[in-house]
Amino acid sequence: MKVAVCRKVVVFVAAVLVPGLIPAGLSGSGVVHAAGSQLIVNIDSPSFRKLATAIPVFATSPGASAEVTKMARDGSAELGRLLIFSGMFNVMGEAAFRGIPATRPGAQLKGGKDLDGIDVVQWKSIGVESLTIGELALEPDGVALSLRTVDINRNVLILGKRYRKVTRDQYVYVLRRYADQILKAYTGKPGIFSTKLTFVGRKSKGANKQIYISDFDGTNAVQITNRNVPHLSPNWSPDGRTVVFTSYEDGNPDLFAYDVKSGAKRKLSGKKGINSGGNFSPKGNLVAFTGSQNQDTDIFLVPNQGGERRPFLTGQGLDVDPAFSPDGKWIAFVSGRFGNPHIFRGAVQWDGDGKPRVTDDKRLTYAGWWNATPAWAPESDKIAFAGYDKDIDRFDLFMMNPDGTVLERLTIRTGDNERPGWAPNGQLIVFQSNRIPGQNSRGVAQLWIMNRDGGSQRMLNTGIYEATQPAWGPAVE
Repeated sequence: MKVAVCRKVVVFVAAVLVPGLIPAGLSGSGVVHAAGSQLIVNIDSPSFRKLATAIPVFATSPGASAEVTKMARDGSAELGRLLIFSGMFNVMGEAAFRGIPATRPGAQLKGGKDLDGIDVVQWKSIGVESLTIGELALEPDGVALSLRTVDINRNVLILGKRYRKVTRDQYVYVLRRYADQILKAYTGKPGIFSTKLTFVGRKSKGANKQIYISDFDGTNAVQITNRNVPHLSPNWSPDGRTVVFTSYEDGNPDLFAYDVKSGAKRKLSGKKGINSGGNFSPKGNLVAFTGSQNQDTDIFLVPNQGGERRPFLTGQGLDVDPAFSPDGKWIAFVSGRFGNPHIFRGAVQWDGDGKPRVTDDKRLTYAGWWNATPAWAPESDKIAFAGYDKDIDRFDLFMMNPDGTVLERLTIRTGDNERPGWAPNGQLIVFQSNRIPGQNSRGVAQLWIMNRDGGSQRMLNTGIYEATQPAWGPAVE
């Protein structure tokens, strides 16, 4: 049985500026705050009902060019796709509101500062709860895009923004930034549409595994390693500037760091034996990883620029898969000290930023034949992990509280499901699955996402033969 705690979120809407564009605020700062009582939504309940949303085709000025007209239709469709992807919105098809004007005649293309021209009563009568309207106008120096989002139930404009000098290349970027603001307005948490994924991919069946970075939805994947050797276990630094991974390019599983901006690569740990599964500390100055010594595997620390590694968690049996909690209070890891691998949690004492130590630890999982790859939710309130169910011969994903209570199963009878990674807003989980859609059969692994309660599972289209071991990068402000 699932137990969910319903949490109230107070919304603070903040301005987001798009580099290279000239923002013109619809009300001074460019952001409209909801009037009256605070806007509150429940985001953690598994019974949360998606918001019924309408996004009419963006309006254009009379005589608009074919390019501007196409941008208007593409823009409303893309914004709808983004909101559906978030798992929070059901976007109505055009047929549901055909005949209802987005705005009254004469109110379009004026960059309204409030509900100017919006007939809230009509939209509410067909069940719309959230309405976003857009207006495109061709100006001498480029296209101007105005966007407004209305909470129909509350009869308030919760968000508004106007962008000028928008080029075709910038258009999707602008829509993603606005969609991020919609999510933040409704949840109080950062959006996900400007974030990145990193993962392991193979271009063909016989190819070596390489590290990739893609957009939040798996598109625009770029390969960042190229040596003809295996590359494994990528992960992000808290600031999103670095990807740590393991590579065999020097004949040993060594730990490397890749600078996303410059493309530079540096070796963090090259001790003979295992150097794998890097995970950054919350401040990003240290990397915890699995290392081998004296025919045993333990957890070590190394500075983020490389240097001498030092033991962090040692003991009898394997200790692997370290993961710092975002609040820095805990480290989750996998240990085989009592036989089969299970999830443990250690309390972290920080004696200065560079000198953490584990003061005690606790076993969290008892069910399952083999549990692995713990991943902390952004608020350090949940741990997702993969567990092997011997009875059905499948790996599936589970979630629990940080003390091991309230165990929830997120996947079942869908092939093997492993390597969970949280979106920075905590509402989605990315993972690898070798399922054949619609069957409980194993195929070639791909990246999938789901809501945090296990709902709305769907595959990401990376365009790569095999995609595994995903990690979701931080939000970009």
